Amino acid sequence: MSMSLFVVLALEMEPKTHELNEVASASGYELSLSESIEINTHSGFLPVTFEGQETGFELYVFPVSEVPEQLKSAIPVSLHSGNMYQLSFGYKSHEAQAALATAMNMNIKYNGVTIEDQAGTLLSVEQLKAAITSFGEM
Repeated sequence: MSMSLFVVLALEMEPKTHELNEVASASGYELSLSESIEINTHSGFLPVTFEGQETGFELYVFPVSEVPEQLKSAIPVSLHSGNMYQLSFGYKSHEAQAALATAMNMNIKYNGVTIEDQAGTLLSVEQLKAAITSFGEM
């Protein structure tokens, strides 16, 4: 079973891996995204090191205009012209933690919002931190 997080950023935001790595160290997580990857043009597996363990998740980028209405209703109107970043991960705890930490860092750095795919609800930074901890206890 896989899960997805959807991170929505304003159109003018272009996430950079080196910026996300800097935010990660400030937030207390050892997260390293490959700095040779351009997030806005990347599609597919994104290799990540989380807490010293090599892992990763799938990353896809598409405009909010292509989002199904049931998800779009959760997105603030100010971000409707932005991009959505889908972070998909499997059952392994480090995959989930890496995706959750990346989503959290995108929210912190670029004022984005994260939507959980099962219920279509917004997740706060505090909820993302709690989920990272919960997956670490598995």
